[in-house]
Amino acid sequence: MTPVRGKFSIDDHLGRRAKALGHLRSLDEFDEFKAYMARHGLYEAALQLYKLEGARVDEIMARYAGFLESQSRFKEAGLAFEFVQSYQEAMGCYRAAGFWQEALFCASQASIPKSQIEELATALTDSLCESRDYANAAKLYIEYRHDVELAVRALCKGYLFAEALRLITSYGRSELLESVFDPELGTAMATSIELLSECKGQLNAQVPRLKELRVTKERDPLAFFDGVSGPDLPDNISIAATETSASTAGSLFTRYTHNSATGTLNSQTSRRSSKNRRREERKRARGKKGSIYEEDYLVNSLRRLIERVNRVRDDVTRLVEALFRRRMAERASAVQKTMGEVLDLCAACVRTVLLPVERECERVLHEDEAGAEAGADADADGILHAARSSGWGSGSGSTPDPPTISVVPFEKLSLLGS
Repeated sequence: MTPVRGKFSIDDHLGRRAKALGHLRSLDEFDEFKAYMARHGLYEAALQLYKLEGARVDEIMARYAGFLESQSRFKEAGLAFEFVQSYQEAMGCYRAAGFWQEALFCASQASIPKSQIEELATALTDSLCESRDYANAAKLYIEYRHDVELAVRALCKGYLFAEALRLITSYGRSELLESVFDPELGTAMATSIELLSECKGQLNAQVPRLKELRVTKERDPLAFFDGVSGPDLPDNISIAATETSASTAGSLFTRYTHNSATGTLNSQTSRRSSKNRRREERKRARGKKGSIYEEDYLVNSLRRLIERVNRVRDDVTRLVEALFRRRMAERASAVQKTMGEVLDLCAACVRTVLLPVERECERVLHEDEAGAEAGADADADGILHAARSSGWGSGSGSTPDPPTISVVPFEKLSLLGS
């Protein structure tokens, strides 16, 4: 056995795989090198060892590409296959990764029949439409299928009305204005009105309910957290945990932050605690009416609604302008009015509901920091922290600092009047 082979055996035995691979490189045993590389996944190290030998780099890269594809790392696999000019394999990987431009380039380089390229373009177009990338879908309809009508429909679905109109005139297909564009414009209007009406209904239902919960919590916090109210609330309840409650549900303020005792009791109850924790998470996600999780559920729901309205603002703006350009001023005015009403409700919701939540979270955070610095009493801090964790600040559950939410302004079309 040569000294280098001995070093390889030692490093392989000790699990120093990359170092052992280097010894195989020194031995110039390329077949054994490739087998060892594949067995231990040392592709990157192998590329470094042979980086100055182009032919062997290509062979290693091809094996690496196959490995990446088997791991569903399609983008990297496509790049690796393209590096070694295996264009057909690269095309498949790029298609799986959703990289339509790279897939079409590799298809052209692979010299596959034109009919197969058109089939690929059709499949990529469908994928782009499913991912709501209508601008690029329209581009493929034009360049590979030469179908102006489908391109216009795709652009209208993406609320890209100006580009759709430009496409119609640039290809001399003015008949599509009435046969395709106007109906698609009506469909977009109906969809937007339906969405905005749903948002109005949700705001009108959830904001008053959230205010009602806030009043209830301020008036009778014990009843709010314990789920008992009015004359049914006993006056002899102690918030301190008993021996029984310490091992089960906990006290009023510790039931949601309770830690089991250590030792044997902890091992016996760990599975039950995990099950209870999952059940509490499901309850929090459902936000059942009347539960302590309802407030958090409503706050998060309203936050998501406002973010959704902000996202559709540009679409509605383009819709209003397109309706006006097609002499549908009354429809444009109706859409603009509905959008304005929804934004007014959202702004009122932010002022009266969401901003107070953020301020309360900031106040709680500052108080916690000040209490820690001042060395506040541990028991009192524990009870206060448990109460806040149960929903004392912005509802039930934990009280993380929520992201700031705001309503993006909507610029109305002055030509429609006030």
